[in-house]
Amino acid sequence: MTASRADRAGNAPAPHRRRATPVATLIVALTTVLSAAAPLAAQQPGPPIRLVPTVPGADQPPPEPPLPSADPKPAPTNPAPTNPIVPRPPPVRAEALAAADPDGDGVLDDRGGGLGIGLWRGLPRAELLRLLAALPPATPSPAARDLTRRLLLTAAAGPQPAPGEPPPPRRFAALKVEALARLGDPAAALRLAAVLPDALKDDAAARAVVDAQLLQDALDCPKALALGTGFTDPYWKRLEVFCRARAGERSEALVALGALRAGGERDDAFLLLAEAMAGGTVPAVRVVKDPTPLSLAMLRALNLPVPPEAVAVDEPARLAAVARNAATDPVTRVGAAERAAGMLFLDARALAEAYQAAPARGDELLRLRDLAARDRGPRVRGLVQQAFAGAMDGNRRMALAALALDLLDPPMLAGPAGAVVAAMLDSVTPNAQAAHLAPAAARLYTAQAREDAARRWLDLAGRTGGAARLWPLAAQWAGHWAGPAGLQPWLDEALRTGDPAARARASGILALVQAQGVAVPEDAWLAAADGGAPAGAGPAPDPALWARLKTAAAEGRTGETVLVSLALIGKLGPAGTAPVVMARIVAALRTVGLESEARALAREAVAAALG
Repeated sequence: MTASRADRAGNAPAPHRRRATPVATLIVALTTVLSAAAPLAAQQPGPPIRLVPTVPGADQPPPEPPLPSADPKPAPTNPAPTNPIVPRPPPVRAEALAAADPDGDGVLDDRGGGLGIGLWRGLPRAELLRLLAALPPATPSPAARDLTRRLLLTAAAGPQPAPGEPPPPRRFAALKVEALARLGDPAAALRLAAVLPDALKDDAAARAVVDAQLLQDALDCPKALALGTGFTDPYWKRLEVFCRARAGERSEALVALGALRAGGERDDAFLLLAEAMAGGTVPAVRVVKDPTPLSLAMLRALNLPVPPEAVAVDEPARLAAVARNAATDPVTRVGAAERAAGMLFLDARALAEAYQAAPARGDELLRLRDLAARDRGPRVRGLVQQAFAGAMDGNRRMALAALALDLLDPPMLAGPAGAVVAAMLDSVTPNAQAAHLAPAAARLYTAQAREDAARRWLDLAGRTGGAARLWPLAAQWAGHWAGPAGLQPWLDEALRTGDPAARARASGILALVQAQGVAVPEDAWLAAADGGAPAGAGPAPDPALWARLKTAAAEGRTGETVLVSLALIGKLGPAGTAPVVMARIVAALRTVGLESEARALAREAVAAALG
């Protein structure tokens, strides 16, 4: 058998072997090293390859130790450059992406007043929709209303359904838009709908937006009619009749009205008003007993008054529309205006205008204090405003300001009615002659979140011996006498009568102050509770919501904490909620990072509780 060339070369005598060149030796060495390293590189990828030069002095990880060589010979000093051995990447798999849920979109981000991208984290969609449905549609609290509005407008990740959960009957986006419209803010509802294109494909949401615009006399008829395309409810046919008649298209309005009659329309009030708008007749407005938003808009378009018996509604948006109708009886207007403003559906300017229209009989403007002793209603508050506007004497103006303060019920302090009285007080100098106004003025300005004015009246109270009653208000503003030295005089005054109601109120106020981070000594708690557990005041909260609030806040679920807080406050606002309940709400909101929102609610609650 013939030997191979390698065997012959290896068995040849030493003197006759060909001597290896340095280049050949280098190639053999490199081949040996790479052969030994290849299996290791295929099993364990090396560190990432740096593509830019290392910066001297930078904090770099230690270099990898060299791979062991299978060749005992030393590695060459200057090896030739080689390509790195990179493991083959795993094969790419194609998977379907989960459908994006745009319902969480909004118009407020973290920098624009939003409550955070993770607002709905940890709250299942079904629970979110249930809590959203329980959201109060109106509130007397500016702080609660602002928090509600921002909650609905926040851009956040959409809610996630539970495994196996069926689609809800209505989309989250539609519920948000509808809630904003029912809050009296159709402009914000349309802004939100612009980023939630499917929201206004929901009939109820679209109608809520149009109703809110009708009540505010802000309806854009072409856009509203385009919005109703595709809906079959007779509401949209009625709207077409109104829009055509208002635009002067009387024949088209009569045709649309005939179609409604043929379809079985039975709303007598609407039919009479529509005929009047389309045909120029004068209807019998007494038939309007429960006016709809469309009926109120038609009355305003016809310059007809709203009958007094039609104002027995409990919807602030419709009451605001009555107040805006200049043809309505002034007494009816001022009553509707104050009720609407109490739920923040009219601002202070509109309320002041309604107050100025309140009729005075005989010499009522000269004997307002006697009149107020018998009647604390909106007409008397309007007469006080008129008298103040016409008073020139400083003492008379101060007396009228004191009467206006006295006529404010606690729920009115934070809203437009309080703002109207605060405008009166702005013209009163906080000096020794006005010291008797200091407690009520400090309460009012605190509820109105006007810190500078509140501090001026608190300073006056401190200089004139009225500080004992105002320690909880001072605790709202840093820099005032909010320590233990100011606490004890207030507590002595609050517990002077010794009755259980006074102790309950004092305990609730202490809880509110402590929830804001102010330390309350243990002996103060014992004194307020008379050695027992701290008492509460007001109706007990819903036990399920009460327990849920604590859990949601502890687990950092911001959206759930806010929704449960607003549900606990309800339509009564902080002024009508037990102070101990408000204390839990304030503490929960602070726990999830809503510090300023918690303090705003606490200010309203403390100012009302001191009344």
